[in-house]
Amino acid sequence: AALFFGDAIITPAISVLSAVEGLSVVTPAFDPYVVPITLVILAVLFAVQRFGTGRVASVFGPVTGLWFLAIGIAGLLHIRDDPSVLLAINPYYAVVYL
Repeated sequence: AALFFGDAIITPAISVLSAVEGLSVVTPAFDPYVVPITLVILAVLFAVQRFGTGRVASVFGPVTGLWFLAIGIAGLLHIRDDPSVLLAINPYYAVVYL
């Protein structure tokens, strides 16, 4: 039980912290704000958790959809920079690797 509770507490904190640390990659000016932003996000997540996973998912579902759309569009736009990345979907390379 202690292992479960420990894992349930530390995993969201580490996941959110590592995601917010990406801001410091954009600009080092965000460094002092990484931990406070992480704490706010975790507090909001735990505050809305009481409404149930359905309500939380109704907010995060569209946000996640927009995120995947954004990275998909960014990826498609950069394929013309180096079209050889499309070779990665060739199953030949997987067979050779195995």
